[in-house]
Amino acid sequence: MPPDPRFAWHPEPELIGITDEATSRPPLERLGADAWRTALDYLYDEALRRAIGEPAGYEELRRLFFGPSGRPAPAPEAPQPSAEVLREFTRRLAPHQLNAWHPRSLSYFTPPPLWLSIVGELLAQVTQQGVDVWHAGPSGAFVEEEVIRWLCDLVGFGQEAFGLLTSGGVMANFLALAVVRDVHLARLLELSAAPRGRALEGVRVYASDQAHFSIARALDELGFPRDTLHIVESDEAFRLKRATVADAVSTDRRAGLRPLAIAAVAGSTNTGSVDRLAELADVADREGLWLHVDAAYGAAACLSERDRARVPDLDRADSITIDPHKWFFQAYDIGGLLVRRRADLLATFHSSPEYYRGALPADEPDPASEPLNFYQLGMEGTRRWRALKLWLSWKHLGTQGLGHLVEQTNDLAAYLARRCAHSADFEVTPPEPELSVVCFRHIPRGASAGGNDANALDRHQDALQGALEASGDGWLSTTRLRGRTWLRAGIVNYLTTEADVDRLLDMFRELARDLPAPASGSGSATTG
Repeated sequence: MPPDPRFAWHPEPELIGITDEATSRPPLERLGADAWRTALDYLYDEALRRAIGEPAGYEELRRLFFGPSGRPAPAPEAPQPSAEVLREFTRRLAPHQLNAWHPRSLSYFTPPPLWLSIVGELLAQVTQQGVDVWHAGPSGAFVEEEVIRWLCDLVGFGQEAFGLLTSGGVMANFLALAVVRDVHLARLLELSAAPRGRALEGVRVYASDQAHFSIARALDELGFPRDTLHIVESDEAFRLKRATVADAVSTDRRAGLRPLAIAAVAGSTNTGSVDRLAELADVADREGLWLHVDAAYGAAACLSERDRARVPDLDRADSITIDPHKWFFQAYDIGGLLVRRRADLLATFHSSPEYYRGALPADEPDPASEPLNFYQLGMEGTRRWRALKLWLSWKHLGTQGLGHLVEQTNDLAAYLARRCAHSADFEVTPPEPELSVVCFRHIPRGASAGGNDANALDRHQDALQGALEASGDGWLSTTRLRGRTWLRAGIVNYLTTEADVDRLLDMFRELARDLPAPASGSGSATTG
């Protein structure tokens, strides 16, 4: 049968009018093979060759991509064959990526995704399920319900708990604090409606200096005054503890303020630190506060029977942020919010537009008897079928397999910390990482960590990071801790080995020899 004449204007009409299997299936199979080959060419020709593409500099890469004008080109007017479009990906895009697959790419919690996760993304997009109202994605809603149950079980939440999948931790933290405002603050104020405007004044939410920026952003966007967030200093290991929070709550109460919630962290972005959750839960119980735990990264430690004790007492939280596209090794994007009481989500976000069939009543639904319409449990209307990739890859590896990958990366972090601690030219903080983040610094011969050399040493770390990036031999970030700059390795890459860790340290020493001395009297690095 010839291609559908309605699409004869395109050089590949059989890839658009696809309803006749005999006509379109062979071209679609060729397209799939071409696309998969393009992906594998990227993997083996680029991603495993360099940790980041070249050139690494913004201005140079911008000119290379956009051309001499440095500006985006007009939209294409005429159609092109798929092979040409794929060739453009290979030519213009593939050589210039931050490559999560590279074994010395230890960046912003960006792991190489599991291949069944990638397949899940493909199948989710082919089926085009909208997991917002049940009729738009019937089995998709069941998959999300099941994945959420798995996540609730993982953190120790009971059967009344529930949640929903989000784009990431920022949105999950936002939704959590919206629940805190509309459910918990309303309860404290004995209001029949969600508090707004002046009812948000004089409220306090407690978090450490290691809390994610999204906590402050969420409070701001939710209408709270800027002084709502009370930052409490973390301890020497960057953890929030009972005594300092209890003191802050007591001080605020005496000042006539209203303590509302604690925003703890289990696996901070900076250091992987885990706040003392049991202690904070005791404070929250005694003071009538909501306990939210940002475990976007750290909750995955619960996958490991060996390492789950590193993030204890998550079950005592009222809400938990979790990000499977971090330590569950999922393709972007998939975050999530879990709440101890499913009714709290419905109370905060419930609505019933007349054009949605089967909208749930405002009282708590029972998913076993009423369809789950996820738009009633969060901010988004249209929602991607994020759950499928996690569902497939969790089945493929099992909890044991996922936990094994978590243990492997924790062991590598401990190895990097030991190597730094036993070297004369590196220092590490904290000495033993709680999870798989390691913050360390290169100290050239003759330089000291404090005094007049401190600012020069900060610049030295940034220069080393930039030099490593330009080399393509590895990639990691820098961060600021207690006012100083540190190299930061977020080890969630299951392809990394001890040999890669050794090579990174050797590369830093080698690169340091070609950099200006960070302080007067400093020589080249030693080789401890």
